[in-house]
Amino acid sequence: MDGIYHHRLALRHKEILDALERGITVLGAASIGALRAAELDRFGMIGVGRVYHWYRTGVFDGDDAVSVAHSETGPPAGINVPLVNVYGAVLAACDAGVLRREASRSLMTRLEREYYPLRTSQRVRAIAAECGEPGFADWYGERVAADPGAFDQKRKDALESLALAGRLDDEAREKRHGDGARAGRPGTAAPAAPAAPATHSPPSPGERDWHTEYHRRWRNRFASAAGDLHHRLAYQQIFDARFPDVWWDYLNGSPDPALPAAAAGFRGHVRRQLGPAAARWLDDPVLRSRVTAVLCPLPDLADPHQAGLLLRRESAQDRDRVAEWLARTRQHLDAHPERSLGQIGEAVCTRLLTRTWGVGAGEDLSAECGRRGFPSPRQAARALRPFAIGYLSALKEAHTSEGRGHV
Repeated sequence: MDGIYHHRLALRHKEILDALERGITVLGAASIGALRAAELDRFGMIGVGRVYHWYRTGVFDGDDAVSVAHSETGPPAGINVPLVNVYGAVLAACDAGVLRREASRSLMTRLEREYYPLRTSQRVRAIAAECGEPGFADWYGERVAADPGAFDQKRKDALESLALAGRLDDEAREKRHGDGARAGRPGTAAPAAPAAPATHSPPSPGERDWHTEYHRRWRNRFASAAGDLHHRLAYQQIFDARFPDVWWDYLNGSPDPALPAAAAGFRGHVRRQLGPAAARWLDDPVLRSRVTAVLCPLPDLADPHQAGLLLRRESAQDRDRVAEWLARTRQHLDAHPERSLGQIGEAVCTRLLTRTWGVGAGEDLSAECGRRGFPSPRQAARALRPFAIGYLSALKEAHTSEGRGHV
């Protein structure tokens, strides 16, 4: 497992936890994998190698210890020496009698203060000389010149992780073949049926649950059957006039264990949470907006059943329009690299939403957001933003085509 960070989002813990819950073996070694394994081994992630051990035992605690700066273009060669590799060299120097233990601690303290992209091989030697250890500086330089990978602990750990992955794969194959060979033999049990996909049960009282809204947003974006499902749902929420009925049916019939409809029933949940007076709201199409204004769960689009409930009114034309509008947005941004979607202000999106839905600003807009599955106008504006350029372009074309088109 590896990842790019610094100016990008680092690999998130929730992604690893999601994979573990689905029965996927996750190994972590060498770099951010070692750091994540030290944080998540209690949940089943497997840590491998010395770097993992150093994080696990508190030798290092920051991600800068494994960070390697590299150019965004050209070969991905590292610019600096990661601190864990320098630490391996320092330990080797102590074992070789080149460096005293007390001096090694002072040297590492000084190296840790150096900004990680500046920790080049030459800089490591210069700092060692500054700290009064020219012998180590010369020894380190000679060893690296003779073998650039002499102290590459990250590489060693990565190879160890790959070897372990190979052994685990061989064991799994042998187990599968062994189970198949035993199938049908007299006196042996038939192989068990494939396990059903893991489902998440609500935590017991007092138990903390890591299945947060952030995890579900990640699943909707990256773990759903189609990568554009979150955009397709947003299109239906915004542009389908009858989507409030779809959302209400979803609340009443969703199998999501995190939703009240899956347990004692949505109607019972509403009465418990909002009081007996809320019972009459459930059967009134106007008053039900009081319910949706309060209860607005985030769907799990990685669940095919939930996705089917929410997209049941989607047509092929809708899918084509989603693809077209998103493509127009990409083309516009490619042609104008100085622009971004973030420059489309929330106020602009809010005005488009009020016109599209035929409601007023303020409370009317907030109520309509709840009826369509948006917790707030801000969330609705965020969902609209990727469509805004394509939508406005289509509106402009419709107005200039003398009524031959419509949006």
